[in-house]
Amino acid sequence: MANTQPTTKRPEPSALSALTSSATPQSAESATSTQVLHNLQHQHLWTSLLTHSIATPPPSSTKIQPQFQSQSQTITLVSGIPPHRVYTHPDEQLWMLENGIREDDLRPERMFVIPTAHGQAWSLGAMAAVFDELPGVAGGLVEYGRGEKGTEDDEMSRKLARYYEKREAVRESKEWGSERLLLAMVDRGMGGDGTVAYYVVQEGEVKPRQN
Repeated sequence: MANTQPTTKRPEPSALSALTSSATPQSAESATSTQVLHNLQHQHLWTSLLTHSIATPPPSSTKIQPQFQSQSQTITLVSGIPPHRVYTHPDEQLWMLENGIREDDLRPERMFVIPTAHGQAWSLGAMAAVFDELPGVAGGLVEYGRGEKGTEDDEMSRKLARYYEKREAVRESKEWGSERLLLAMVDRGMGGDGTVAYYVVQEGEVKPRQN
């Protein structure tokens, strides 16, 4: 009688493994961008995700880990529409409160993310270059996502119309703050588990929030 061994089916690769292996070869920077994009899509439920390449100055510091040393002056940004607003300026928040508008009443808006890894060097010049290029990168993109549900309240519709009109007016004056984006940092150091932490980064001075 033949001795038969049960066959074990190999597990399917994870979504991140499949996504990472689809681009060959990969630099440390592109692998980081891929991991951040995957994290935004599957863990934070962002939609309409895109990647954008922009030119930046090389890092000014030479004390960086070997895997991050690169002569390239191009970085990849990730953008997408989160399910909820990520940040609201204090003055904008006050205006909304005075006009009876909640954050849940607003449409989610597109945010830009800089993918980085722990130990990767960044200079103020590189960050300034990202903000300089941001208006050109954002031009023509769908800025807002769809709300979870429409409103049949005529009064709320008028309030929201005033809000979006006000928002357009303060873009030039920067009354509600200047450009902002997220800095995503992947933990890949000794013992790092690949956790991604996100930090709000704003251009210029930031008005302190009042409690």
